[in-house]
Amino acid sequence: MALHRTPVTWAIYGVNGAWASFIYLSGPVSPVLAEDLGMSLASAGLTGTALAAGITTASVTAPRAVRRLGRDGTSRAGLLVVIAALAAMVLVPTVASGSVAFAFILGLIWIGAAGGGTVLNASTARLSDLHPLQSARAITEANAAAAWVGLLSPLLLGVALGAGLGWQAGIGVCLIAAVAALVGLIVADRVERRSDPEDSAAGEAAELPVQQALEPVHEPDPVTPPVGTRLPRVFWWAMLALFSAVATEFSITSWGSTLIEQQTGSTASAATSAMAASVAGVAVGRTIGSGLTVRLGSHRMLIGGFVGALGGFGILWTAATLSMAVAGLFVAGLGIATLFPLILDRGIVLSAGNPDLAMSRASLVLGLAVGSAPFALGALGSVMSVSSALLLVPVVAVVGLGAVLASRPPAIRITAEAH
Repeated sequence: MALHRTPVTWAIYGVNGAWASFIYLSGPVSPVLAEDLGMSLASAGLTGTALAAGITTASVTAPRAVRRLGRDGTSRAGLLVVIAALAAMVLVPTVASGSVAFAFILGLIWIGAAGGGTVLNASTARLSDLHPLQSARAITEANAAAAWVGLLSPLLLGVALGAGLGWQAGIGVCLIAAVAALVGLIVADRVERRSDPEDSAAGEAAELPVQQALEPVHEPDPVTPPVGTRLPRVFWWAMLALFSAVATEFSITSWGSTLIEQQTGSTASAATSAMAASVAGVAVGRTIGSGLTVRLGSHRMLIGGFVGALGGFGILWTAATLSMAVAGLFVAGLGIATLFPLILDRGIVLSAGNPDLAMSRASLVLGLAVGSAPFALGALGSVMSVSSALLLVPVVAVVGLGAVLASRPPAIRITAEAH
């Protein structure tokens, strides 16, 4: 069954890509940024904490912004915040240095992440509304696009470091991506207003004679986003799975390059560039995962994702050569690939008709995971080897696997009249 993608669908894919370029840069750039400004290894973990604080802030600001501006207006406003924060970040070293500059940058990461998290909340809920019958596939595709764009971040950072350009070049690329995403979203919204608003839903319905699903289908309210105060208990099992998935991913992306340096003797530039293998795995996994989700169902994909992440981490943790570490990162990326988008979709499914509230809570959980996991590993890495500290990762992944099993929605069959 073909997915009927509208101009806004493609624009949201671009928005996800811009946000991913920032997210996937935050891990590899942390130790480089700390070293450049004369900060300790433990201080490098604070960049993840600032990112998490911003995403957590978005869990409060996003629902209010959606009620006042709508999902499209909220996305545009959030992108403007991201653009302003990234531009200021590039300029900080020209006016400050050392711990003062580091403090300014942490504050800007917080602000930028708040804007980006707000964009993610609004755009994901909007994507679910645009494609109610294939929300899992559309959200997975959006995150696949994000991974392909995010793949450039560690690669370009490694090139910049090798050329002596510094971490500012990586931030500059993220800034360009955010501006392009904002322009694309504005143009798509204008095109959409001139077309029939029922085209997308009608297109999907016409192409759906029979759909096998492991997740219930939720009907959107296109006019007024529902706002509730409570979510079902099973929803929080899905959020535990989300916490585990994000903590696993950010632990690997934040400290993988340091592990590779210590275990293989690679240079900082080579180890940083190698982290692109993880993002490449995510990109490939989400690209093929979109179709596999239709065939296998979300639940099986989630189980396989956590198992794959565990296997890839095992290869990385035991790697003695750079090539073996790259292989482990790629396999881990394949496993991690569909966890985030499919758990987000499950959260919306289990939200009892409150997708915006579900996304705000998911943003809170996302922020907690992004902030706690890298910082905890940084603190542990100050008193023991990074290799030993990273043994926390498989424990978290196993917890996530259990949460996936506990949050499984009932299986149903959906039929539609053939056209």
